[in-house]
Amino acid sequence: MKKILAIMLALAMLFSFAACGGNEETPTTTAPVEESTEAPATDAPVANDPSAADPSAVDPSAADPSAVDPSAPVSNAITAVPATSEEIVALYNKTINDAYAAKVGFNKERYTNNEQLNAGFLLKTFGDLIYSFMGIGAENKYTMDVTKGQWEGDVPHHYLRKSTLTQADLTKDAVCTEANGQYTIVLNVKNGTSKASKSESWTKAPIDKCGICVGDADKSYFDHKTAPVIYSAVGQVVKGAVISESYNNAVVKAVIDGATGHLVSLTVEFDISVVIDAAGGGNATGSTHVLYKNFVY
Repeated sequence: MKKILAIMLALAMLFSFAACGGNEETPTTTAPVEESTEAPATDAPVANDPSAADPSAVDPSAADPSAVDPSAPVSNAITAVPATSEEIVALYNKTINDAYAAKVGFNKERYTNNEQLNAGFLLKTFGDLIYSFMGIGAENKYTMDVTKGQWEGDVPHHYLRKSTLTQADLTKDAVCTEANGQYTIVLNVKNGTSKASKSESWTKAPIDKCGICVGDADKSYFDHKTAPVIYSAVGQVVKGAVISESYNNAVVKAVIDGATGHLVSLTVEFDISVVIDAAGGGNATGSTHVLYKNFVY
């Protein structure tokens, strides 16, 4: 019996050791499974990795080039010749009015040639003075250099005017041509006339709407000497005079830089005739040339 009990105890101990050994092997079998689940996590993209972001957010070449391209077109740039006469006139007006708004600097020159004087006693006596009032003759050539901003301290001069021309002010369709990045506009403006005396004063002059410097009283810097302008001076010398003025063959030419829309030059030409109706009066004629150039914006 003792031997049998001893054998049974020994067997029980062997089974117990076997059971303990099985429990100790369990962690070693699960460990590889845990490592395999962690391995993919090490390859996941990092949140701050630029390579994972939208390339346009970090790559300048992927952005809109016009946002930073210094060669992008200027808003006033001219890209094509206007299609109609009305569009050409509108472009002309815009260009002149932009220059007016910018109070540009420029050089102005005005002279008159082809003068003829049909003089009575009055003009023989006061011819030089009256020519001066009219701005006729080489000795009455007018030049002025205007700096940008000078307008602010010399408001009465207003060296340019705003342009308000329309198609109805022209004798034929406006013309616009392009060459070497510059646009040239040519406008043939209708004839005009004016009259002034002690009892009346009026002017019908489409050329005065093109932007040249004009007014209603005698000033040396006015580019078109209308009857009221001449009368404001002559009337002080010749009492009872009646002044009649007219012009014809008026042509306006503007050269515009296509890249900026800025004026390069402005030329206005017309033939003028002035009649002084008074005892010993007469008439004077000439061709007026006005040139604005060297604009500074």
